Amino acid sequence: MSTYSVIGCGYVGSFVAASMKNQGHYVVGTTRTPQRFAELRNVVNEPIALDLAQQDCDFSFLEDQEGVLISVAPTQNGEGYQSVFSNGIRNLARAIRCRQSTRPLHVTYISSAGVYGDHQGQTVTEDSTVDCLNPVNAMLVEAENVLLTIDRPDTKICVLRLGGIYGPGRDMVAMIKQAAGEQIPKNGSDIPAWSGIFDITNGVSFAFSKQLVGIYNLVDDMQLSRRELSNEICDIDGLPPVIWANENMPGARAMNAKVANEKIKSEGFLLSSPSMLLPTPV
Repeated sequence: MSTYSVIGCGYVGSFVAASMKNQGHYVVGTTRTPQRFAELRNVVNEPIALDLAQQDCDFSFLEDQEGVLISVAPTQNGEGYQSVFSNGIRNLARAIRCRQSTRPLHVTYISSAGVYGDHQGQTVTEDSTVDCLNPVNAMLVEAENVLLTIDRPDTKICVLRLGGIYGPGRDMVAMIKQAAGEQIPKNGSDIPAWSGIFDITNGVSFAFSKQLVGIYNLVDDMQLSRRELSNEICDIDGLPPVIWANENMPGARAMNAKVANEKIKSEGFLLSSPSMLLPTPV
């Protein structure tokens, strides 16, 4: 039985942990909130309390792992990006670099396609420039680089850049319908990227099994602007359109690009959800 750990068992991490356990892996799952232990025991083989931002973290569980997913984000109660993506990721990278074990380790890091920023709706690939002027994007890119520069011959690092996530409990189509006729202060002409949770889960498993290295966009095929998407959804049910702003709020973290997913497809990955407008796979 191979061993796999999921650092950060939130929405994405919990889906991946359950999938990996179902595949027969021995899964270690971490959470910052001990109150989630009982819930996490139903998902993973071994729950662990871990706060990456703490200097005295016990990373000893990494010695026995063959695969690791890093899926962390600031908490909803306002914990900052700095503690998670700067301090936390640096602590984790140091622990991975200093492992005593020489067992081969594959690390998958969940990042964001939002780092591309505003490309005026043009197509971007993994080689396109990223937006380091926005402080959040700068921290996200720094976190990617900190992990990608772990230089150990027994360690492979893969970064998956995701779009906005949809799936069970995150029904974006229903949310857009609820906003019909409402004014939303976001630029309706911007083109966001989207990722279905089942494709994310399959993509993490694919990256591990194929031992992928480097950066991959894990997004679906839909490349509509916010306005085009909401109009399409609202028109089907005869609802009034969502009223979008025509520009971003000052200082907003803007993302406007058609994010290409050909690189991961060229490795053999198949999307189960090419668009949120299509039926959700069972």
